[in-house]
Amino acid sequence: MTSTRDSANTSHFQSHFSYSQSLGADVSEGALTAEGRKDISSVKLITAFAVLAASPATVAQAQQAAEPADELPPLVVETKAKQKKQQAVAKKKAAPTSPVPQAPSVEPVAERPQTPPLPGQAGPVAPGQYNAEFSTSNKITGPLLDTPQTVTVIPGTILSERGATNLTQALRNTPGITFDAGENGFSTSINNFKLRGFDTSGSVFVDGVRNSGSFARDMFNVEQVEVVKGAAADNGRGAAAGYINIITKTPTTENFVRGESSLAFDDYGTDPLFRSTIDINQRIGTVAVRMNGMIEDGGVMGRDVAEAEAYGLAPSIAFGLGTETRAIFSYERLERNDLPDWGVPGATIRGLKTYNPVTAGASRDEFYGLRSDYDDVVGNRAMARFEHDLSPHFTLSNQTVWEQTSRDSRYTVPTGIVAGPPAMATGQIQMYDRVNELWSNQTNLAGTFVAGGFKHTISTGIEYTNEQSGANQFGSGNPGNTSLFDPNPGRYNGPWPTLSGRNDVEIDTIAAYFYDTVQLTRQLELVGGLRVEHYNYEIGSKVYPGGASGTFDGLDGSETTLGGKIGLVYKPVQNGTLYASYGTSAVTPGSYLSNPDISRAGDDALPGFAPEADPVTIDNYEIGVKWDWFGGKLSTTAAAFRTEKNGVPHKVRNNAATFFEDGVFYEEQVVQGIELGIAGNLTDRWKVFGGLLLLDSERKNSAQYNYLQCRDRPGDYGVAIGDCGTPGVTTNGDELAFTPNFSATLWMTYDVTSEFTVGGGVQYTGDSFLGRPDDAFRVIKNGVPGKLPDYFLVNVMASYDLTDNVALQFNIDNVFDEDYALSTNWGGSRATLGAPRTYRIGTSFDF
Repeated sequence: MTSTRDSANTSHFQSHFSYSQSLGADVSEGALTAEGRKDISSVKLITAFAVLAASPATVAQAQQAAEPADELPPLVVETKAKQKKQQAVAKKKAAPTSPVPQAPSVEPVAERPQTPPLPGQAGPVAPGQYNAEFSTSNKITGPLLDTPQTVTVIPGTILSERGATNLTQALRNTPGITFDAGENGFSTSINNFKLRGFDTSGSVFVDGVRNSGSFARDMFNVEQVEVVKGAAADNGRGAAAGYINIITKTPTTENFVRGESSLAFDDYGTDPLFRSTIDINQRIGTVAVRMNGMIEDGGVMGRDVAEAEAYGLAPSIAFGLGTETRAIFSYERLERNDLPDWGVPGATIRGLKTYNPVTAGASRDEFYGLRSDYDDVVGNRAMARFEHDLSPHFTLSNQTVWEQTSRDSRYTVPTGIVAGPPAMATGQIQMYDRVNELWSNQTNLAGTFVAGGFKHTISTGIEYTNEQSGANQFGSGNPGNTSLFDPNPGRYNGPWPTLSGRNDVEIDTIAAYFYDTVQLTRQLELVGGLRVEHYNYEIGSKVYPGGASGTFDGLDGSETTLGGKIGLVYKPVQNGTLYASYGTSAVTPGSYLSNPDISRAGDDALPGFAPEADPVTIDNYEIGVKWDWFGGKLSTTAAAFRTEKNGVPHKVRNNAATFFEDGVFYEEQVVQGIELGIAGNLTDRWKVFGGLLLLDSERKNSAQYNYLQCRDRPGDYGVAIGDCGTPGVTTNGDELAFTPNFSATLWMTYDVTSEFTVGGGVQYTGDSFLGRPDDAFRVIKNGVPGKLPDYFLVNVMASYDLTDNVALQFNIDNVFDEDYALSTNWGGSRATLGAPRTYRIGTSFDF
């Protein structure tokens, strides 16, 4: 939120912003050549990132341009601010401001200002810019360059250029994101995702507030998406691999009217998908109003019958812009009324163990659901935020959020095939009916001061959150078999699955936290903080008909956890950082609030819930380097990490399929690897955004657990029951399911002229073992259900400015029309397909 404390601060910020928007006229111009290939070499990708991150000539020049100052920076604090329109319509393609030299040299440029905004006061990445200097989170107490943790900020410009309309599409711009299509016999489509091998669906936040539930999250009211990787207790109940923070749009000091409309289509005759958004901001004095809207209607690319239909509206108003006291009030409503697609039989996917050649003639757009299927989502969110500058160096804020999301869905899942002849597809009808509601209040004090001879930048506060979830439970139904090659979406019209039960969950959380960046010397900083959290939950469980108590009815519990992080940052030069850090967090009962199985009948509604188990603890160790180039216009990162998830509970059943009274075993899961990242301007005209991840994962469990698990389900180990306990019949040492060892993404654009821009990029995800996810009781031995094949995609884009205010954009995604499975269920009996070659033509305006 924008604040002007005095004219000196205002002048300083304007100077800082003007500098950060410059595209570096003194940087030599470069040319890009790229060839799309069906096969990709990880060695080539690693080499490319290494060259970008460690060019000796560039290092020397960057060091000369970034010597540290002789004195500590003055305690001047900038608040969140937005650029002037004539600076920001940073039409990514601003023409060079000076002649381009012929020699490939980089001249030193001015440094970034030394006085960062207070925690929580930074604005989003400016339009047209790829790299972020700051996080908007009030839990991060310094510039990202000096933050000893991997943080990927996906800016609005990338979302627009890539055509990302939901969270799933946005997250594919960072490596390490994978999807599973649902476990335990219940399906999720691709709303649930993993980060670095660990389920992260329960660690999605909006403006720092937890956002629970399994549903498609739209990007129409989103400024940027921040992916914080590695265990930390920033927002409580953190997943092992980190968390996602979605930053919404709020009023700014600009006056503008912006909009985009696009039409997407494919080569399969799918109904075109139309989408249009509008973003209007108007300011009068210290008051500004903003309105965002969205409408979407049409087909699902590459899939017959399925439809997408949605609209959204998000008004907001801000008071006191440019003053010491500010207030923002916002509201968002999103409705979806989709005819959902739940994929294809796994037998149709080459490379899956379940593939059957009899399916070779099945078209990839065949729809195996019913025309009567539906997936309806209604979301409401209201926020009130107040900020007051106690002094030039301290800001007090309070934020209250209420949100409610209702999802009611009935869909048909392909479960396999009957080889025939004739070849038939089998299926199952499932239902999901759930309402999530939340109240949250956060009070935060952010400031900077000198104490004990050291400069401190702190953020401290308290939070209270009440979360409620109520779900109706259903059995499943059989829609009947249908032709594999010509499925009939009208083959069944009831009866539908009947109500079999209900569960209700309420969680109260109160937390206090303190984070601090201590400047020990000009080159050394200590960064860290603690969060203590007290957590209470109550569960109601009823069985219908009759309303008898279910297994978990009347269950309640509480936990108090302590988590945090600490890191040491060394700055050999002003624009470079070396760091080492440690973070820890805990997952107490309650992650099931984003569990997709909650509408299943019986105890399977909470398949990973063991109320008698201790909290899961997570430790993350990381060393890394972050380096900015060309005066901060290009950012590169490299990190080596190790994440240990300890005390993961597993329940083991006996052969009578009843739980042992003491049948809880604990497992350790370890993921370690190297991640590289790059974002920003390589030259005045050439921008790049991407990342690369090399990963190794491992399960660690006991021989006793494996013996009992194998005796209960020998098929999960691929052996007869008599072979259980013999050498090699174990999951100890196995990789985590749906966790590829290598993934990478890269996106680049080049301004051919001041009006014409071309872009392109690649996405690669390596193969991975199928099986149960990291938070499931049941573990499947690697290789028994096979592997999910790898895939490599090429995407291109071109845009042209018709006028200073109107532009055209044309995208082709999956240029080579690769047929691939984005995810499957644990056994590979069904798969969710990635989109085929997709064309999207759009126009945008900005006045």
